[in-house]
Amino acid sequence: MWDAIKRKRRTRHPEPEEVEEVADIVCDRCKRPMRGGGDGWNAVFDEGYAIGYLCPDCQTAEENAEAEVHEATLDCSAGHVDEDGRVRWPVKGAWNGISTGTHGAMRENKAIHMLVSLEPPELRVAVGPQSDARLSGLFRTETCKKAVHEAMSSKGAQPGTRDLAYLVDSDMDSTDVWVVEDQAMAAGGNDSHKLVVIYSPDIDPHLLDAFAPEYADSMREAIHAQ
Repeated sequence: MWDAIKRKRRTRHPEPEEVEEVADIVCDRCKRPMRGGGDGWNAVFDEGYAIGYLCPDCQTAEENAEAEVHEATLDCSAGHVDEDGRVRWPVKGAWNGISTGTHGAMRENKAIHMLVSLEPPELRVAVGPQSDARLSGLFRTETCKKAVHEAMSSKGAQPGTRDLAYLVDSDMDSTDVWVVEDQAMAAGGNDSHKLVVIYSPDIDPHLLDAFAPEYADSMREAIHAQ
């Protein structure tokens, strides 16, 4: 936690030359320096900017309660400073980055177009040459769309013509989503020219949040329709 905020202590919206590089963290109220791992210390933020620090002895009851809530809900081990100098921590169990690649299952089965898995703090997306290039549009953020589009382009993926359908499968892991051609799931291999998005009825909310609202809503509707 402290490694992320110790590098830059900023006032709000400073000019670059006003950034103060600090070697040590001290309490804003009693000026006592932090020792050890900083157990019980609080960072004070203003719209994401670290503007001060409080030792345990100087915190009010409200400040201490707020720190306990943050510790319970935020992944302090994954803190980072964004391009604007704000300190960010993801919610526990959430993702704050994306990695793309391929998967052995896709090399063996060309009916698999995409595999998505949540492995906090990363969202992992596997694609291949057979992937429908339009599937990059499934994702909510421009960062994810761009990363998946570039991964598909590097593998020579082309836009397809299949419409999407949704299949809720209780055998699926809550942190996985598959996109496959429908004949791969149908008895007898019947093909109705669909791409089927397959996921658990208990899909992790953080994984569902990776998808653009129109697709996430369709996934929820399929769960409710069961």
